[in-house]
Amino acid sequence: MKQNLRWAAPLALALAAAWPLAGQAMDKGEQNGIAYVTGGVGQDESAAIRGMKDYSLRVLAAAKSGEYVADVRVAIRDSGGKDVLSVTTQGPYLLARLAPGDYRIDAEYGSARQSRQVRVPASGRAEVSFYF
Repeated sequence: MKQNLRWAAPLALALAAAWPLAGQAMDKGEQNGIAYVTGGVGQDESAAIRGMKDYSLRVLAAAKSGEYVADVRVAIRDSGGKDVLSVTTQGPYLLARLAPGDYRIDAEYGSARQSRQVRVPASGRAEVSFYF
């Protein structure tokens, strides 16, 4: 019994130290004047991202089996071909505040590459899904 208790204190300390990192996979930033957030790992973070309504584009990445994926390289170009946002996702979701207009989204996961055309509306949100 004493041997089992010997591990209890170090384990409790390690868990307490790791707890603040639990929600830190979500990444918020700005690039070329475009605000974005990416993440959605875990139930709480996924619900938080799905609840963010003030982004004009939502991108979802998943395996063909339906499991969510992260580490997807996403590049977004405007209708003139100019790069406006280039990020690697920290979870299955990428939200971006894009101006209304037409965009091309290129996504790469492992060796698989896909592209989508999307029209971001003046109000509301465009949604795009990639399945690898």
